Amino acid sequence: MKKMNTPIIISDILKTALILSASAVLSFLIIQRTGEDSNAYIFYILSVIIISKVTEGYLCSFIASFLGIIISYYCLFFSDIHLLLFHNGYPLTLGAMFIISVIISTTTASLKKHVRKAENREEKTMKLNEISRNLLSLNSIEDIGNLALEYVSSLTGCSCVFYSKSPQSGEQGMIHSHNPKHIAIMNSSHERFVAHWVFENKKTAGFQTDFGNESSCTYLPLISHDKIFGVIGIFQLGQSPLDKSALDYLKLIISQAAITLERQYLADSSRNILLETEKEKMRANLLRAISHDLRTPLTGMIGASETIMNNKEQLSQKEQDKLIKYIYEDSNWLLHMVENLLSVTRIKEGASSVNKTLEPLEEVITASVDRLKKRYPKANVQVKIPEDFLMVPMDATLIMQVLINLLENGVKYAGKSALISLHVTKTGDEVLFQVADDGKGLTFTDAETIFEGISPTAAQTSDSVKGIGIGLSICKTIIMAHGGTISAQNQPDGGALFTFTLPLEGGNTLEQEN
Repeated sequence: MKKMNTPIIISDILKTALILSASAVLSFLIIQRTGEDSNAYIFYILSVIIISKVTEGYLCSFIASFLGIIISYYCLFFSDIHLLLFHNGYPLTLGAMFIISVIISTTTASLKKHVRKAENREEKTMKLNEISRNLLSLNSIEDIGNLALEYVSSLTGCSCVFYSKSPQSGEQGMIHSHNPKHIAIMNSSHERFVAHWVFENKKTAGFQTDFGNESSCTYLPLISHDKIFGVIGIFQLGQSPLDKSALDYLKLIISQAAITLERQYLADSSRNILLETEKEKMRANLLRAISHDLRTPLTGMIGASETIMNNKEQLSQKEQDKLIKYIYEDSNWLLHMVENLLSVTRIKEGASSVNKTLEPLEEVITASVDRLKKRYPKANVQVKIPEDFLMVPMDATLIMQVLINLLENGVKYAGKSALISLHVTKTGDEVLFQVADDGKGLTFTDAETIFEGISPTAAQTSDSVKGIGIGLSICKTIIMAHGGTISAQNQPDGGALFTFTLPLEGGNTLEQEN
C-alpha cells in the first residue's frame, strides 16, 4: 500500500509548492503595484482552496494553510515593514486567516471524500446491476458459475474455484486460476473436504477462519432463502488480505450469484415437473389405449370360443370355420400389439434417446414392407427411396415397427385394395419419410391428438377395425426418442398423410452406387 501511495504524495507536494510559489509571486507584485495589503489575504485564501481541490487528504491543505501565513507575512514585510511592525492588527489578522484557511481546507477535503464515496457507491451499484443482468441472462448452472468466478477473480485478483454440488459427491470444481500451481492445490483432498464442510454447515471456512484455518483458500457459501446453492473458494495463501470494503462488495456479488443459481434450480425443477407431468399423461393415454384395444378383441374371442363350445352340434362347419378365423385374426392382432409394446420397452426408462447405429435405409424399408405383406398379402404398397445408398443412424427394429404401424394403418383404414405409398427423401441433415393413402383421410378434428393414444370415437369402432391409438402413440414415442418429428394431416386430394423425420447426425454416410 505504501509503495502504491508514494507517487500520489510526491505529486501533491509538487502541486502545493507550485501553487504557493505562484501565489507568493503574484501577491508580492500586486502589493508593490497597488499598495493594498489585503490582496495578500485574497491570494492566500485562494491558494489554500485550490490546493484542497487538487490534492488528496488533509495533509497538503494544512501545510498550505501554515506556509501561506508565512508567505503572506513576508509579502507584507518586504512591501511595508514599518506598517507590519507597528500596526497591532496584523498579527491578529494573520492568525484569523490561518484559522479560516484551515477550516476551508478541511471542509473542502471532507466534501471531496464524501463525493468520492458517493461516486464509488454509485459505481458499485451500477456494476452490481450489470452483474445481476449478466447472470440472469444465463440459462445453465455451469455458465453462471463461470461468470461468477470471473467477477470474483477480477475483484480479488486471486485464483478461485466454484462448486455447484458438494465435492464429496464426486463433482470437480470449476477453477479460474492465475497460477497453474494453484490448480493442484485447490483440487487436493483437504481443500475439497473444507469445501464439503461449507456445504454441510452453510458457514464460511478455510484460510483465516475458525474452521480449516490451515487451508489455502477461503470458502464462501452461496446462500439464498437459507438454502445453499454453491461454494466459491478464493486462494488466499500468500495473498494480501481483503479489506472490509472489498469483502462487503464480494459478498454482494456472491449473493447475486446465489439468487441466480436459485432461479436456475427452480426453472430446472419446474421443467422436470412438466416433463414428469407429460410422461404421466403419456402413460395414462397409453393405458387407456391398451385397455380399449385389449377389451375389443378379447371380448370377440371369448364370445366366438364360447359359441363354438356351447353350440358345436348346431353350428355348421362353415360357421365354425368363420368363428375360428375370427379368433385367429384377433389373436394375430393382439400379438402385433404386444410386439408394439415390447418395442417401446426397448427404450430405456427415463432416457430421451436410443442406441443408434448406421443402418442401410433400403434394407430397413424392404424388411418392413415384407413383414407387412405377410400380414396383408393383397396390400398395394408403392415404395420410392433415394437412388443413392443412404446409411441412417437408427435403431432398425424400432424404425421397422414405426413403418409397419403406419403402413398397416393405411391398409386397415383406407381398405386392402387402396394404394399405400411410402416416399423417402433426404433433405439437408435429415431423412423425410411420408406414408400416404387414398382413403377417406383423418376424421379427428385435431390431428395432433391422434398420437396421444386416443382411440377413435364410438362410431368409428362399431365396425370390425380395431382402434389405432396405441400404434400411433408408440410411433411418436419411438420417433421422439430418435430426435425426430412426426405429424399427420389430410392430403388436398383426399387420404391421410403421415410424415416423420430422422436426423442424420453422428456418422451418417452417403455413397454413390457403382
